[in-house]
Formats: sequence, C-alpha cells, structure tokens
Amino acid sequence: MLVEAGIIGFLSYWVLSEYTYNVYFRLYADQIFLSHVTTYTAILGLGIGLTGSAVAAMFYKNLQNAKTRLETIAVPKIRGAVEKVLSNIPATDSHVASNITTDQTALMPETSLESQQVTTIVPTKNLEESEKQSN
Repeated sequence: MLVEAGIIGFLSYWVLSEYTYNVYFRLYADQIFLSHVTTYTAILGLGIGLTGSAVAAMFYKNLQNAKTRLETIAVPKIRGAVEKVLSNIPATDSHVASNITTDQTALMPETSLESQQVTTIVPTKNLEESEKQSN
C-alpha cells in the first residue's frame, strides 16, 4: 500500500508540473475537463440526491421495523424491567420527596382502560417541614 501511495503521489506531482509548465498540456486538459464542468456537476448532484433518497428510505424501513418490534415484543420485557427497578429502589432519605409515578397505561398497548392498574407513590414530607410543624 505504501508503494502504491508513493506511485500515485509521484504521478500526481508529475501531472501537476506538466500542467504548470507545459502550455500545450494545459490547453488540452482545459479543453477536456473544463468544457464539461456542468455535466460533471449534474452527475455529482444526481448521485448525491439518489444516495440521500436511498439512505432516507433505508432509515424509514428500519424505523418501521423497530417500531413494530417494540410494540409487539419488548412491551412485556420493558414493563417487567421497570417494575423490578422500581421495587428495588430503597427509601434513602426521609427529607427527599419522591414523586415517582408508575403509569402502566403508557407501557401497554391500547386496551380497555378499566382493566389496567395505576400505581402511585405518595411523596413524603420533608424533614425540615416536620421540624417546623413540631415547633
């Protein structure tokens, strides 16, 4: 790879020096390359546009696939993991008010709301408030 890079570098230097010092080569290169700049620009823009469209379509397909999988497969796993984490949280400080609410309706697919349970953790009083009330 280093030999190839050396050869490419040498040939690039040689073409650049020929373009700089040889008037006939400069006229030839300008006629060949610069006369078709609009064509090259159009081809490059078309390539970028098609590539962007293909990438957007691929992202949309992946998004739909992930949405379907999350709705069908992951809901019970997520619900179980959230309940397990919430049950393992210890009550550390009595002056910190906990305002964690677990709403299982947000985790479950749409079904009848009457059969779903809602668990709410009531915030505790701050230690400072209870001291003020006792004084």
